[in-house]
Amino acid sequence: MKFLIKFGLVFGLLLVVTNDVNAEDHKEMITIPAGEFEMGCKPSDGVYCLPGTTPHKVSLDTFKMDKYLLTFARYQECIDAGKCTEPYIGGACNYGMSWSADHPANCIIYQQAEQACAFEDKRLPTEAEWSKAARGEKSLIFPWGNAPEPSCDLAVINQKNGSKIAPGCGAGTTQPVGSKPKGASPYGLMDMAGNLFQWTSDWYSESYFSTSPVKNPKGPTSGASKVLRGSAWTAKYRDGVALTVRTPYAPQGQGYVVGARCAK
Repeated sequence: MKFLIKFGLVFGLLLVVTNDVNAEDHKEMITIPAGEFEMGCKPSDGVYCLPGTTPHKVSLDTFKMDKYLLTFARYQECIDAGKCTEPYIGGACNYGMSWSADHPANCIIYQQAEQACAFEDKRLPTEAEWSKAARGEKSLIFPWGNAPEPSCDLAVINQKNGSKIAPGCGAGTTQPVGSKPKGASPYGLMDMAGNLFQWTSDWYSESYFSTSPVKNPKGPTSGASKVLRGSAWTAKYRDGVALTVRTPYAPQGQGYVVGARCAK
């Protein structure tokens, strides 16, 4: 049985390599074309619009975004090179677990996310870049479209199973990156909803969307909290999975629902 499992994994990896030279290390980047889209939330979106999500037009230059969330395997490479420090270890933090190499790295603070991206000659995305990569030019409510409703077929979330709650689709934590390909964004990015919230480079301001420049906005020049985008394996409701959600989070926060994705 062990031989069959190993052979299947190797065979599966070879199949992926023939189509995607970087898929085995989850470092593949996807080019997001230049253009305009709408950021924010409006009543017609059919979800609760949080304060600070005023709809507005944004125009971005071409950029690249990681197809996958930053994994522990990638983060370990940064640690081994002496460029990153070990993430927090504790309840629901998965660093050092025997099964977590291809899971998204959680419990990393903002600086650690920055360092891991810089190690790969990348950076954290702006909030606007993250939003376009997730929602596309049509400003979809979910990465896969405005329907169907969020489910474990599409994202790693907390979907009720009968009378029982099932965080992480029953795993009780994260799942391997890219494990829900049906939930990919219009550009093919994985886990833009569910699995982990994601750091962006923007400082948070509730009023910023109402004054944001149209061209390549980078957020306020200072603040107390950074913006997290996306949702996590704990998300239970439509409103919490929607791509309109933006969450302020202290840069030193090391939450078990927080991870990162790099851009360039």
